[in-house]
Amino acid sequence: MTVTVANVANTNTFDFWKNRTNELADAMTNKVVTVNTAATTGNAEITGTFTANVLAGNTVYLSNTTSNLTISIPNTAVVASGDYFLNANGQWNAIISPVTTLTVNTSGTSSQQIDNYAMTDFGGVEFFIRVKDQTPPNANSFQAVKILTFHNNITAFSTEYGSMISNATLGTFSVSTNTTHVILSMTPTLANNNLIISRVNF
Repeated sequence: MTVTVANVANTNTFDFWKNRTNELADAMTNKVVTVNTAATTGNAEITGTFTANVLAGNTVYLSNTTSNLTISIPNTAVVASGDYFLNANGQWNAIISPVTTLTVNTSGTSSQQIDNYAMTDFGGVEFFIRVKDQTPPNANSFQAVKILTFHNNITAFSTEYGSMISNATLGTFSVSTNTTHVILSMTPTLANNNLIISRVNF
């Protein structure tokens, strides 16, 4: 919005000068003030609907009487990777890939946790697990299996399929829950195994 106020000349009447002064006061009180310089200091407050084609600044504050939002510019890492999004709280969060990979080493033959996921994060996970025996004399035996899991916020369910072994079964798998997570466990048949786990979160 543009508000134009005429200049006051020495030859103008007092009423003309008064009217221009009132116009300036009204514009500063009720109209949006815009500038076309790259560096402007000071504060501005807008009551009502605010729209902009480009909203830029080192820090931009948007607030009302019940909530406050601070949007900060993304740092170099965020800009370079592109794997971030602006969350509702004004923070830049990493985009969680649906596929993750991890390596786990087991020790002993008792049941042990090999992975877990928060029930609030995912409704289920499909695991693809490759197990390599590292205990002589059977070292270099392999087992591969897929395990599909999901939960109902209380109980975990799973099914195992696509199982392959090169020598003998290296372990059995089970799922359980605590109050917050689905837990994937393995009970090895031999003491030392190396697991590569690829999981698809959904």
